[in-house]
Amino acid sequence: MNLKATLQILTPSTVRPKKLALAFACSGLFLAASPLMAEDKILATVNGQDVTESQLEIAAAQSKINYKEITPEQKKLLTEALVNRQLVLGEAIKNKYDKDPDITARIKALTDSYIAANYLATVAEKYQSSEDEMMAYYEKNVINNTPREYKARHILVKTEDEAKALIKEIKGGADFSELAKEKSTDTGSATKGGDLGWFTQKDMVASFSKAVAGLKKGELAQAPINSQFGWHVIILDDERATPPPEFTAVKQDIDKILIKIKLNTYLSDLNANAKIELK
Repeated sequence: MNLKATLQILTPSTVRPKKLALAFACSGLFLAASPLMAEDKILATVNGQDVTESQLEIAAAQSKINYKEITPEQKKLLTEALVNRQLVLGEAIKNKYDKDPDITARIKALTDSYIAANYLATVAEKYQSSEDEMMAYYEKNVINNTPREYKARHILVKTEDEAKALIKEIKGGADFSELAKEKSTDTGSATKGGDLGWFTQKDMVASFSKAVAGLKKGELAQAPINSQFGWHVIILDDERATPPPEFTAVKQDIDKILIKIKLNTYLSDLNANAKIELK
């Protein structure tokens, strides 16, 4: 990290006002409040103004540096950056730049956003989920919503008439795999007799997925299916349920989801009980 990098955390780009909306609760990006140290050590004095260790800790957090693991070089560079900030700040105040209406508006916006965001973070701490809550969510939304996998073959051709002719041939006893090798324009699957392997509905285009999901094991689609790639002749070879992830593997993610749900409810209640006039 160089001095230029450390100075970036102190530029006006870090104090742009942020909107606090219902979606903010779902972002999971709360401003981290660093508690002030009991004894705030003075690192430097600039024209009578102190540069303190608590300021350094905040600057380290802004630079994504773990303060407990800060190196002497990082501490030196950040301290220099804070000294430079104080020098520039002193000049700004001397020239009454801090009284500029745009600057005062931005400072208020930043202050309001910081207070609201950190208060919301303290509210979130009260919403820790119980094991039973997380398990109930897991059973309802994870186990019961695991996607099915399908194993199908297809023959891709340019026109609907070609596809209909192929379906007629297959119904008459022609070998699907041989026709795929001979006729399919999907060269990737054609060499394998049209075999697409295992896939979920999300893996394929909507029209293809819908058609496959409507077939029974071993069934040939009775009509060609159109997509942006052409016309598909499809046969479903097999299907299966995918195993859900272990509860322990998704437990933390479920806890975060439940907290966000509760925060959304909290914000919805605030909106419902407030007098809000949009103009």
